Amino acid sequence: MVSVVGEMFCNPYTTELVVRRRRESLKKERYDVFDLSNNLIFTVDGGIWDIRRRRVLRDATGTPLLSMRTKGLITMRYNWEVYKGESTESEDLLFSAKEPNILSLKTSLDVTLPPNQNSTDIISSIEPDFRTFGRYIGSSFKLFEPIHNTLLAEVVHDFTWGGLIKGSYSFKVRVNPYVDFAFVVALLVIADDTSNLR
Repeated sequence: MVSVVGEMFCNPYTTELVVRRRRESLKKERYDVFDLSNNLIFTVDGGIWDIRRRRVLRDATGTPLLSMRTKGLITMRYNWEVYKGESTESEDLLFSAKEPNILSLKTSLDVTLPPNQNSTDIISSIEPDFRTFGRYIGSSFKLFEPIHNTLLAEVVHDFTWGGLIKGSYSFKVRVNPYVDFAFVVALLVIADDTSNLR
């Protein structure tokens, strides 16, 4: 089981979610996440021009589940930290994500859990706990557990170009059984934001 945000977000079956992104203003954008019955599961909001790129993922009732922000000022290599709720305290850090290669034309992220959550396997000190490749564009986003090369989630349905021009688009993500889909959505938002900053 891959549970980062909480076991309540791990289903014993494949979960498919539709993520809809829209620009609310020049300074704000929002992601709405639905199940296939069009029930709202999560929202993600935040300011485009916030210097730390801060985003908050909330459940359908508006309760903050996690917050994402860049570590320090934006540099050539993007480094994100994700915390429980709206905390920024080190003891509430859920995971960090950074670009492993600033020269790559494709978005990829190395995802690392805090030391107390990491495996004690020696290999885990070399490899990140998880790795993403690609973007939602072209249905290329994939999340892996790299040590065993296990696919955990992937975008399976592409957006429309008309929506991209307007700053609003949607895509479908498939999350494998027992994988935390709140974690997957957070990584999708980070990958989206990182690729938009390129």
